[in-house]
Amino acid sequence: MMRKLLITVAAIVLLSFDRAAAADFSSLAQIPVMLNLIILIGAAACFGVAIKLLGLVRGGALARGWQMFVVSFITLAAGQVFVLAEKLGFFAITFDVAGIMYLATVALWFTGLFQTRKVLG
Repeated sequence: MMRKLLITVAAIVLLSFDRAAAADFSSLAQIPVMLNLIILIGAAACFGVAIKLLGLVRGGALARGWQMFVVSFITLAAGQVFVLAEKLGFFAITFDVAGIMYLATVALWFTGLFQTRKVLG
């Protein structure tokens, strides 16, 4: 599953190049870029914790909800990577890929919460 996700993300990146430009690393000190970087680090940390918790509930009734949370943190991190790449000037995308990734993240969070609520209540 992880392999398919990485292939899909790589395909989106390759197909969404609007223009190639040199990266602008001087914008790393700007507050919006720093916030996006902090969110990316937070998503990676949440992904790590969710993987550990998924290992604890593997095969149990709560596993389905935690699978949704793991995938949602992957989509959140991927959306942040797209935002950072665009802000740093690696590439410009013609449509809002990050918005679509954020929508998928929220949908996956809702699905995970719904699955957990169904099991617990």
